[in-house]
Formats: sequence, C-alpha cells, structure tokens
Amino acid sequence: MKKFDYYIIRYFLSTFAMSITLILAIAVVFDFSEKIDNFIDTQAPVNLIIKDYYINFIIHYGVLFSGLITFISVIFFTSKLSDNNEIIALYNNHISPLRILVPYMISAGIIFLINIYCQNWFLPDKNEKRLNFENTYIKNKDILRHKKLHKQIDENTFIFIKSYDVKNAKGYNCNIQKFSKNNLYSKVSAHSIYWDNNKETWKLIKYKEYIYEDLTKISSFSGKEKEIKLNILPEEMFYQERSIKSMNYSELTQFIYNEEKRGSHLMPLYNIEKHERFSYPFSILIFTLLGFLISNQNIRGGMGYKLAIGIAICFFYIFIMKFSITLTINSNIPAFISVWTPNIVCMLITIVSFKRLT
Repeated sequence: MKKFDYYIIRYFLSTFAMSITLILAIAVVFDFSEKIDNFIDTQAPVNLIIKDYYINFIIHYGVLFSGLITFISVIFFTSKLSDNNEIIALYNNHISPLRILVPYMISAGIIFLINIYCQNWFLPDKNEKRLNFENTYIKNKDILRHKKLHKQIDENTFIFIKSYDVKNAKGYNCNIQKFSKNNLYSKVSAHSIYWDNNKETWKLIKYKEYIYEDLTKISSFSGKEKEIKLNILPEEMFYQERSIKSMNYSELTQFIYNEEKRGSHLMPLYNIEKHERFSYPFSILIFTLLGFLISNQNIRGGMGYKLAIGIAICFFYIFIMKFSITLTINSNIPAFISVWTPNIVCMLITIVSFKRLT
C-alpha cells in the first residue's frame, strides 16, 4: 500500500472522528438543556444520567447517523484535497478514480463493519438501559403496566386486555375471541387472567364463555375459574417498540419467526427494524462513493457549495426513508423494499455520476 493510501485512510478516519464528536457534543448540549427540568423534577442520580443515559445516548445516535456523518466527512476532507490540487495531481499522474477510491472504501469498510456489529449485537443492550432511564426519569412512565393491550396469538385467536401488569403477568378485563373462516365462533370474557407458574398455563377468573354459529349466539356458560391454553408465554404477551430495539440479531430473528407464525399484524414494524440494521450500515459505503464524486473536483462555490449539496442529499435520504416506511406500515409494500429504497436511489445517483467522471 502506498503512502497516499495511508494518508487518505488517516485523513478519512480522523475527519470522521472529529465530525461525529462535534455533532454528538452539540446534540448532548441541546438534549441536556431540554431535559434538565426532568432530571431535577425526578431527582435523577447524576451517575445514572451520565452512565445509563448520555453514554448510551452518544452510542445510539453515533451508530444511527454514522452513514450521514461519513458522507459529510468525505465531502469535507475531499473538498480540502481538491482545493489544494492534490486530487488533480493524482489525475495528472494517470491515477484513475477507481484507484483513488481504494483507501476511501477501506476506511468506509472499517466503519461499516463496526456499525454492523454495533447495530446487531452491541447497541441493543445499550438501548435497553437508555430507554429504561427515559421511562423512569424523563417520561415518568410505568413500562410494567400497559393499557388496552391487543394481541394476535395465532391465525384465528385474538386477545384484548384493558390493563396488563407485565411484572406479575396478570391482565384485567380480558376478552378472548376465536374465529373460524373469518367468522366468530367463540368468545370468553373474564374479570382477570394470570399466568400460573406451577402448571405453566393461563387462568381466567370470573369468566363467561359464548359460543356462536353464523354470528348468532347459541350457548353460554360462566364460572369462577378456568384454565385455558394459549400459544403464548408471559414474556411474549407484551412487547413495546423498545423491546424490539433491545434485542440482538439472533433474538430479533427468533422473535419475528414466532410472531409470523402467530400472524401478528405488527409484522411490518418488526421487519422494518430487522432490515434497518443492515441498510443503515450499507449506506456508509454508498455515501462514501457519493461524497467523493461530489467533492473531488474544483467547482465554483468551493467547499461551502459542496457541503450544501451534501446536506440537501441527507435531507432527501431521510425524507425517502420516512416516506417509504410509512407506505409499508399503511399498505402491503414489503419492508425490504421500503427500507432499502433510499440506498437504491442513492446508488443509482452514484452510478450515473461515476460514469460521467470516468
């Protein structure tokens, strides 16, 4: 490897480190100024604010926005190389753009691999601590109790619980409905439902059961207590978005498999989370190429103009991502398409720009 390669790699990684440090420092200052009242009101311990919240806050947003920060970093330092005529000197020595890109892609590959690991294995545990802190000291929300729980247990069984105690695996005002060929044939209403650890089954307290045929009630009976087998465990009964973000890749894959068998209506959200863990790291490679193509030549307006273009593309990328994800949630568009669409669009722009350069 030539001295030029080491020079670019060192310049790339140092600029990325400086950029991400500066941006996250500004984010921490703004976040602290916004939440200081919450910290005072809830008397949050200083050590937890630093250890559980802000350290994990920095890790979370550093990983999440590393692709866009890489993009801005590449534009910044490549523009400086271009303004100093270092890129032109390489072209004059008959070094092709592809060869110049080698150290860029090595640097991007390092960030990419670190990001992949963080997204799927390191970050979920940090998210759990950060979100627990937020719910305790910022949102002041009891995450161990949920109101109006609606869960699809399998393809034909639905459960509705007005209030669910996560810690004690107990629900109040329960309603279980079973369908056959899209027609209701059984409904059980109960004052409460809880998990019996000894028998490993669910129990209904003060229940009433109704049997239907052609949507007409044909029989009913009631009782004080009844065991009922549901294809679901207490820890599977209630999942928040925070629960998904706190799973590593293996746990998330198994969770999606189980929920798919149950026919969960929240499958789009779960699949979006799974694909985002790979699409965001992959954007690092695309943005590195695109950033180089934008900033490798001297143009009127200099670095400021190039950075403005880069920031505009960042906003465009985020807009496409949010728009396509909304379509997946509200329609039948596969999560794979919606999550990867921004990367595909940016890759097409990169290919067209690179052909013009060469």
